[in-house]
Amino acid sequence: MNSSKNQTLEFSSAGSAIINSSSSSPSGTFGAIQFLKDSTIDAITAPKVTNPTLLVDSFIAGTVLYGEFTGVSISSGLVALHRF
Repeated sequence: MNSSKNQTLEFSSAGSAIINSSSSSPSGTFGAIQFLKDSTIDAITAPKVTNPTLLVDSFIAGTVLYGEFTGVSISSGLVALHRF
């Protein structure tokens, strides 16, 4: 990843989407999933991640997952999806 991509992720200058369990997965490509509250992922699409189904799990607040994600839904909690 080049430095401009790192800066985009760091400052979320490309935009973010905040979702909870009643939100549908927003469209777009996301470079980070930030857990704002303890949360459980119930579905995830990550075309460049090997075995993304292993991420269907619970995460504590403060956890950040990096990768290329194109779909995320949660069954509980609150997360920020940061765009590339």
